[in-house]
Order: sequence, then C-alpha cells, then structure tokens
Amino acid sequence: MQAQPQPQRMGTAYDDIPIVHPTDVYLLNYRPGPSIHPTPYYIACQQGHLDVVESLAIAETHSTPAFLHYGLAVALGSGQIAVAAYSLSIGAPIARQTPRCILSAPSSSQIALFELLAQHGWTPNTPGFYGAVLLPEIVTNHNLLEWFLAHGADPNLGPQRDYRDRLGGPETDSCAALERAARYGDENAVRHLLAAGASISNGAPLHRAAGALSTDRVSNPFVGRVTPSRDFDEKLIPTMALLVAHGADVNSREVSRHQVPGLAVVEAVMAGAVQRVKWLLDHGADPKAKGAWGSAVDYANKLGSQEMKDVLACYIPEA
Repeated sequence: MQAQPQPQRMGTAYDDIPIVHPTDVYLLNYRPGPSIHPTPYYIACQQGHLDVVESLAIAETHSTPAFLHYGLAVALGSGQIAVAAYSLSIGAPIARQTPRCILSAPSSSQIALFELLAQHGWTPNTPGFYGAVLLPEIVTNHNLLEWFLAHGADPNLGPQRDYRDRLGGPETDSCAALERAARYGDENAVRHLLAAGASISNGAPLHRAAGALSTDRVSNPFVGRVTPSRDFDEKLIPTMALLVAHGADVNSREVSRHQVPGLAVVEAVMAGAVQRVKWLLDHGADPKAKGAWGSAVDYANKLGSQEMKDVLACYIPEA
C-alpha cells in the first residue's frame, strides 16, 4: 500500500516546545501585541521582580513547559538575570530560538545571560532552526564575538544552504560568519574569525567586502548606478587586504546556486567602489574576466561613472 503524504504545518518560533494546555499557544508568542494586554507574570519577569515571579509561578495551576519558557524568554529579552536563572532552575526549557531572545537585552547583561544558558547545556554551536547558529549574527559585536570564540564557537558553522531539515544541524563548511564580518568591513572581527580557524575557501568573503553597499543609502546596482562616499568605499580596503594576506584570490570565482557577479572586481564595480576597484586591479584582478553579469569593463560601460571607466581603462593593455 502506497504511503499517504502527511500534512505539513507551518513552523513557528517555538514549535519545538510541546503544547499541553490550550493557553500554551498564547504563551509561546510571549511578546504582547497591540490588542494583547501583558499578564502580571509577564510584567514581573520583564521588570525583574523575582519575589512576584516566584509567587506567581508557585500559584500557577498549569505549569507547562510553555509557561516556564514564557517566563524565561521574557527575562532573557529584558536582561533580567535573576529571573532567568530562577526560570531555568524550575525547569524552563531552552528551545532552539530561546538564545536569540538575549540579542534584545541590554548589552551590559548579554554575556551574563549567555553564560547562564551555558550552565544549563547550551553552547555557541547549538543550532537553531535549519542549523542556524548565532555567531554570524553577533560578529560585529566584539564583546560577544570574543566571548563566543572563547567558549568554543566554530566559525565554520552556518545555516543549511538548502533548508533541508528544520530540526537538523548546521553546515560545517559555512562562511556565513566571515562573510558577514567582511561585508561590514569589520577588520577586527575578520581577524578574530581567521585566528579561530575560519576558512576563506568556504565562501566568498573578499567578494562581500568588495561589493559592500552602504546601508544609509538606497542603492541597487542591478537597476542603476551606485555612488558610495569615498570614506565608505575606502573603509572596506583594510578588510580586503587582510583577506588577501590570508590567501583570498582576487580572481577567484564565487560558487553559488544563484546567479551572482562571480568576481570580486565585478562586485566592486557594481558597488561604484572606485577605490576598491583600484586596489583590486593593483593586486592583479582581471578587469576583462567575465562572470554571470559580464566583466568589470562590461558593467562599467553600461552603468559605471566616467571615473570608473577611466580607472578601468588604465589597466587594460592597448591592442
């Protein structure tokens, strides 16, 4: 007899916590919306009133995993260390998305909260859904980055590329953390990740730095010319230099399931980054090498500034 397909339910943030009471559905969405009034327990956990939290927890007739997690998640997101510790002590589960709550807490309490979770079995390499780990999200927070690496965070772990298993583990040859640090031009973060064993060959961090776009400007190189400030353009060069010093090839082609420019110099031309283009060309980048979107020269001829065209012309030998 042929097996019948099973109905699929859309995943939710905490669907790895069992629902054993009707109120659990609401508790797992622990942040009150515009039409939902916060409960006394929520307020006590949020404001750190430990004595009130203890009395309400004892009085709760349905002390389900969802209820216990509710208090923990609120406390973590509010930076209430004592309440979070109490919630864990009475059995609050650490779900896959629970550690992410800490990223909403005041920065002064984040490390203490991560240390608290570590005391209860969580590690920086514990995956969330689809294998996502937190390291790529915190790479530009140097205090957290140093703490994560000191506590064994593997810089080569990252989310599943094909989203094959919601409850599965991470990719072990990911470049997510290094690429994110490179995109932000965070030389210090890149240096720390490389020292911890991040592999450049896992991805295309040089391409991310070369093609970085300023977040304070509306820019889309696929539809129009991008013109970054000179300061932003030059800010990425030390990161690029560091990556090349550690083995990144200026002419390497990015391997991707998607249609991408493919070459760092093409990325830089598309980003309007004249200074980055000069740097790449000075270090051997080929302006005529073609990727999925053509060569650096091709793109410059279509949408590049006159300055960009002039720069490229200086590096193209006359026939």
